[in-house]
Amino acid sequence: MDKKYFLNSMKEMDENKVVKLWEDIKLSESIDYPIQTTKFYPPGIWTKLNNINGMTFLTKGLTGESEKKVILIIPKNYLGEIPDFNLVYFKINGKNKFKNLLHKDFLGTIMSLGIRREILGDLIVENNVSYGVIFEENYKIIENIDKISNVPVKVEFAKEEEVPKTNFKKIIITVSSLRLDSVISETMNISRQRAADEIVKGNIMLNYVINKEKSFEIKEGDIISIRKFGKFKLGNEITITKKGKKRISLNKYI
Repeated sequence: MDKKYFLNSMKEMDENKVVKLWEDIKLSESIDYPIQTTKFYPPGIWTKLNNINGMTFLTKGLTGESEKKVILIIPKNYLGEIPDFNLVYFKINGKNKFKNLLHKDFLGTIMSLGIRREILGDLIVENNVSYGVIFEENYKIIENIDKISNVPVKVEFAKEEEVPKTNFKKIIITVSSLRLDSVISETMNISRQRAADEIVKGNIMLNYVINKEKSFEIKEGDIISIRKFGKFKLGNEITITKKGKKRISLNKYI
């Protein structure tokens, strides 16, 4: 695969990020040694890393369901030990009796320290505690945070297994088919034509890639992201109605 083809395959992504990833891939290939990226990448990039000169790509984020992930590039003929990811899991404990801290409160405070979003993974907030992951060399920037929205907090190392699992809300919808426009229509409770318009506008991502094909047939396990509306994972078909429609489950990320 050449650079032009690689860039074109991700033309809707941030070009600077894609170019940097290409440089890391070529470096790993030239020195025949694994290279870890110095950025967290969105799924529109890491989901497309396959069939590149026989190389292997491992990814790691806050959880398996996380969108932002670091990439470990392993060259084709490398037979040595696979290095660990250079990441630190942390938690910011803001438990108190008076104020409910939100995701935006934790993220806003971290960003105010001058941390670029690309060096910080996803955050999960549960019971006034925020769990996150960051590159090891950048952890020292956040470890001295002592207040968020005037609430005293404590930053600590966390174990990966401490991070809460992604929560879902189960939704049941009835569709005439598994076409993308049909599922979007029922999910958003809008007309089929409006759903088609949203798809054509590029507001729908299927498995983290913009899909403008309204007749595309989706399947169990597919992840649908609807701009400004939410993210859903298609569950299994539950029943067929008397009119031949499909009753299916959707798991909404919450």
